[in-house]
Amino acid sequence: MHISLNYLLPLLISVTGLILMTLQTMIQMNLEYSRMIKKSSNYAKIIGNRLSSRITIQANKNGIIEQELISLTAPHMADTLNQVDIYDQDYRVLFSRHISSHTYTKELLDGNIASKVIHDQFSHITYHKDGNYVVGYFPIDFSVKSGEMFSRKTGIIHLVFDVSADYEEAKQMITMSALMNIGTIFIMVVLFSLLMYFLVFQRLNALHKATDKLLKGDFDVHVNSKGDDELTQVIHTFNTMAVEMHQYKHTMEERIKQALHERTEQTKLLVQQSRLASMGEMIGNIAHQWRQPLNALGLIIQKIQIFSERGKLTETLLKENIEKGTFIINNMSRTIDDFRDFFKPDKQKEYFLLREAVQEVMALLQGELYDCNIHVEVGINPSGCLIYGFRNEFSQVIINLMNNSKDALNEKNISHKKIYITGYIEGNHTILKVSDNAGGISLDVLGRIFEPYYTTKVEGKGTGIGLYMSKMIIEENMHGSMQVRNNELGAEFSMTFKNEKDKE
Repeated sequence: MHISLNYLLPLLISVTGLILMTLQTMIQMNLEYSRMIKKSSNYAKIIGNRLSSRITIQANKNGIIEQELISLTAPHMADTLNQVDIYDQDYRVLFSRHISSHTYTKELLDGNIASKVIHDQFSHITYHKDGNYVVGYFPIDFSVKSGEMFSRKTGIIHLVFDVSADYEEAKQMITMSALMNIGTIFIMVVLFSLLMYFLVFQRLNALHKATDKLLKGDFDVHVNSKGDDELTQVIHTFNTMAVEMHQYKHTMEERIKQALHERTEQTKLLVQQSRLASMGEMIGNIAHQWRQPLNALGLIIQKIQIFSERGKLTETLLKENIEKGTFIINNMSRTIDDFRDFFKPDKQKEYFLLREAVQEVMALLQGELYDCNIHVEVGINPSGCLIYGFRNEFSQVIINLMNNSKDALNEKNISHKKIYITGYIEGNHTILKVSDNAGGISLDVLGRIFEPYYTTKVEGKGTGIGLYMSKMIIEENMHGSMQVRNNELGAEFSMTFKNEKDKE
């Protein structure tokens, strides 16, 4: 349960005050009741001893005369004395008188106490909480008969005093004290709440509202406060912080814009560098692709020249060799078109089959792979592995991965060089894996190979941007994911694409 600070402190003060008041009331109640019991017991002792002396004198002088005993006890019974009983040492009733009421019933003699009082000749006073009355036992002496000099007759006076009036008086005093305490606490809570509201809570609420504005991004805030107390110093510190944050916000916005601009330019530069690097590699592939056709064209030209010098060049032979040369030139022209289409930037995303994209890359790299004696095993589902994205950029990623595998296989002098390309559907994802048997990547650098300008190749053979650009193309441009790990044969790059519905 959340309680506002405006109400929490007054509530805590009220609860604390009530607890303290309850403790004080209990202590005061015990003290007041103890005082009342002590006062009542002392009063009972005084009256009891006085009656005991007078009754002893009266009994020795005139004997136990009821009318005289009534006169002796009447003034006290008009006050608080409710019951008077006189017993001899055999506990026979010599005199008994009590005032009946609905709040009082006659108290019977306790033989054990009476016996002790007669034996010890000391009075005994007891307060009974259940009925708010005091019981007193007082010894008396009776006159002895002639010839009984050494004998002694004793008795006991049994008195009961009603102290309920004293109890009610003490109770009223305690109640009045509790009410006064409650009133005092109420006044203190009201005064404290008013002081706290105007001196603390009002400024705290303003500070809270200003903090909420800061959280929502509004840094143009200011809290007014006067004085030089601790809270005012906190508010001044907050105002200073808000001004600095407001200035910092504008500074950071400018820095972010500048950083985004620089990153965009850097990304463009990296893309351009990556394309230039790929273009250089592609020129090498073109050379491999054209080496055999150029050789064939050279042989045709030499053949025509030889036959012409010997006079054996017929129209049929010339036509046949021209057709062969034209066929070779057309094939070379198609190769140029393939490379030109590869470097043509994609204007929009499209759906394309994974198998077809890999086959086009294989056609571009087959000459160089053949020269390096590298065998490529392709295992891709012929249908269903559909990818949505930029086809040429994806092809560039495959070329980067295959070139890296080719360089690793050549550097480590693997006897049976192999590159494995597998593609399949798993759930609602299309997965492509490119791996080799070059032994894998060192664990020290495995976590850094996607960083820009980080390369494990010797100086001059790598730019360090191929894998960085590959990961950026797959994850940012095609919304897939790209990871690398070492399997039992070598490095394995895996790309995962979510299968999406046809897009307009």
